Amino acid sequence: MNFKKTVFLAAIAGFLFASCDNDNENELALPRGNYDNGLVIANEGAFSGGTGTVNFISDDYTVTEEKIYNKVNNENIGTILQSIGFNNDDAYLIANAGNKIAVADRFSMKNITVITGDLKNPRYIAFADGKGFVTNWGDGSDSTDDYVGVIDLETNLIVSKILVAEGPEHIIANGDFLYVSHKGGFGSGNTVSVLNATTNTVVTSISVGDIPDELVLDTSGNILVSCEGKAETSWNPSEVLGSLVTINTTTNEVSATLNFASGFHPNGMVLSEGNIYLSTSSSVYKMAESATSIPTSAFINTAVYGISVKENKVYVTDAKNYQDNGSLKIFDASTSTELQDFTVGLIPGKIYFN
Repeated sequence: MNFKKTVFLAAIAGFLFASCDNDNENELALPRGNYDNGLVIANEGAFSGGTGTVNFISDDYTVTEEKIYNKVNNENIGTILQSIGFNNDDAYLIANAGNKIAVADRFSMKNITVITGDLKNPRYIAFADGKGFVTNWGDGSDSTDDYVGVIDLETNLIVSKILVAEGPEHIIANGDFLYVSHKGGFGSGNTVSVLNATTNTVVTSISVGDIPDELVLDTSGNILVSCEGKAETSWNPSEVLGSLVTINTTTNEVSATLNFASGFHPNGMVLSEGNIYLSTSSSVYKMAESATSIPTSAFINTAVYGISVKENKVYVTDAKNYQDNGSLKIFDASTSTELQDFTVGLIPGKIYFN
């Protein structure tokens, strides 16, 4: 045997194997589209004759682009981009007043299809048991026509409706069950519905605080519900306190309630790395997930329309005067220091991560 030749061939083989392995790693690291590795901001747009838009900002903040869906597809999303839901590589862009859901590749924004049938004031979407579930307010003057539409993800058609209480808003999946907050359409609800995703039925209704809105799944597998309450106004002379309610998902019963102070009426809630972030229209508050009381001093003082948190950064949108383009501000979640400030679209709401 030629020992030197054998060693040489083995070395070549090892080099080629390593090169191929590195190529595979590089291939896996390649962006999945022009809008991978960045922020996606859903701008509601004007209510009268307008359209929602989407802004993109790269993770390193060097690339910014507006109206990405409109540019890629040469068409509008529809009036009031209420929210976006992600199911694997698909993005479901929900146009509330337009009664339309545009389905697109989340990384390229290239349109796949559009859902227009059996939608009536759609709001938010969640995914479970291989199906999509979208909340619908129905006709605002009819308290009995509200429902959750069930989407067949193979055909992207609504194949069933689950009738629920008035004003179904946010929806979150927990295994084969879904939890739906009921704001009550125009602000009178106080329940959370539990749906069975397999049978498309209502399991139970849970009484919580007034005007339940945002829902998050905590690290114990329970549902946190941010209830706005009602501020004192000329048309509502008696304030109703807001609250943070915990639902035990094993029993589907309320296990804890923390009342907010007078004047504290949250418009957003996020859970990230063991901390709960609650926002009002002018501030962000931060508390440990295990806290037994609500903080009395703000962590960040800034106008807030939408909020999200990721990797120790707090992302806040400001709708400004609702007539000019709004902004996205980014803060350090440890120090509350402002890091970046971007101009985005008209009435920027939810912030998502690609």
